[in-house]
Amino acid sequence: MILDWAIIGGFISGALAGAGAQYGRLCTMAAIERALVGGDLRSAKAWGLALAVAICTTQAGVYLGVIDVAASAYLTRDLHLLGIILGGLLFGLGMTLAGTCSFGLVVRAGAGDMRAAITAIVVGIAAYAATSGVLAPVRQALLPIGNVQANPSLVALLTDHLGTAGRILLPFAGALLIVAIVLDRRLRNRPRLLFGSTCLGLAITLGWFMTQRAVDALSLDRPESLSFVAPVGRALLQIMIEPFRNVGFGVTALAGVAIASFAVAAVRGDIRWEAFDDATEMRRHLVGAALMGTGGVLGQGCTIGQGLSAGSALALSAPIFIAAVVVGARLGLWHLIEGRSIFGFRRAS
Repeated sequence: MILDWAIIGGFISGALAGAGAQYGRLCTMAAIERALVGGDLRSAKAWGLALAVAICTTQAGVYLGVIDVAASAYLTRDLHLLGIILGGLLFGLGMTLAGTCSFGLVVRAGAGDMRAAITAIVVGIAAYAATSGVLAPVRQALLPIGNVQANPSLVALLTDHLGTAGRILLPFAGALLIVAIVLDRRLRNRPRLLFGSTCLGLAITLGWFMTQRAVDALSLDRPESLSFVAPVGRALLQIMIEPFRNVGFGVTALAGVAIASFAVAAVRGDIRWEAFDDATEMRRHLVGAALMGTGGVLGQGCTIGQGLSAGSALALSAPIFIAAVVVGARLGLWHLIEGRSIFGFRRAS
């Protein structure tokens, strides 16, 4: 029997991420909302911890020669600047309307939230429509606009200006960030959050490591790590018309997240079967899902894909996308909290 590193790696890394997120109650949207509205930076720092752990461990793998992120999709020389910015804005707005990001939807669905399950399905439909369906011509027309031929690696950019010191500056900064976060007394009082963040960061590196083994075994074209927009669309397609033939890393990662989230929630007694409260809430979630699916395809990732996976590879696209997500989330929060009109409807009362 030939060991399929991509399938095994997808499930294990997804399970580690899902268990960490469910146990630590991690949520990118909650972190942004608490930071922007409440001035509470603890959740944002926890997200920063996940990123720092992912950067340090992934770059250690690169240094040791067991991971080659240079071959990943995030480090191609074509930087689709308009797609990354517009995709980030749409994704940030969408996750505000839906209450969480695409990864959070899978985690919540695993714990029994039927709202999240339905919303995740719509994310997948929108993602597939933007990839190969009715919205594909729009995406294909937008991507060449603002396409920049640039060095996609933050490390390479720093090396060009700072020499050898630039190669170790960002991993060193990541290590310092870990120390600074761990020394935060208020955050140390939330060990579950710290543990969950660390698990999520390690899951990113595990994804890179396992898919690198698949590349070495010639069963995968290039290494990848966790992302939760396009794989949702592929999972729906597999369920409907391709009964699990050629299942890859992304689809099995989704299964790992959902199953691990369910297991942790069941052990802790946190299973909650929930549905939409009313038509207004359902409409808001589904509009948010459509925006996330479309934005995730335009931006070539999500808060996990472009945020943590691309961030761990030190790709230039990562900080641009995350900045756009935060701006989009701010627009969504104005709508939800202050009642400003977006797309012709007002927030639920």
